[in-house]
Amino acid sequence: MNDWIEPTPRVRWGNPRWRYGVGLVTIVLGAAATNLTSTYSLWFLLLGPLVQLVGWMILPGALWRRLFVLLPCLVAALVLVAGPDFMGAFAVLLAGWLFARHRPPLSYLAVVPVIVLSFVLKGALNEYGQNWIGLVSGTLTTVACAWLGRALAIWRWHRIIAWRARRARNTRGTSTAPGPADQAYGPASTVPAGASAALDGHPVNPE
Repeated sequence: MNDWIEPTPRVRWGNPRWRYGVGLVTIVLGAAATNLTSTYSLWFLLLGPLVQLVGWMILPGALWRRLFVLLPCLVAALVLVAGPDFMGAFAVLLAGWLFARHRPPLSYLAVVPVIVLSFVLKGALNEYGQNWIGLVSGTLTTVACAWLGRALAIWRWHRIIAWRARRARNTRGTSTAPGPADQAYGPASTVPAGASAALDGHPVNPE
């Protein structure tokens, strides 16, 4: 039985799990602090993006991926301050998270519900004072869709494992008498499974 293993890139400092937890919390706090900005608390406009930037730097993963999504995610959190008409920024934040976490292309289908919600909120919320409704519903939907993206990655991995297993059985079933090459490798040469197969499509790069 093969269990899916979360791809964990090699890191040059710290523990990957510790960095994942701290990075995630810091990113969320940074985006939340940005949206506390008001006429009487403009300093959140500086503090929020700064905290979020630190979170992306702490998060484990390929450095180029984190740098690639850094600016779009910082801008997306700032755009949310403008009100219900800009709830589509949640889709940018989710896509950035999926990209930084090395999710396969299939996982990006999880962005679709967030985009749909942004249109619903734009039509339903008409006042800036209702912005908190959009922020709460958008946050909950984005979190749920991040888990959906992970579930899609697991499903894809199981499909790859099943396809490789069928191909291996078909290859063994149609093979004739073993030749010199087959004797050299022996019956132990099977398709990769386990952790190595789990990382298929998830490049494990050092920072």
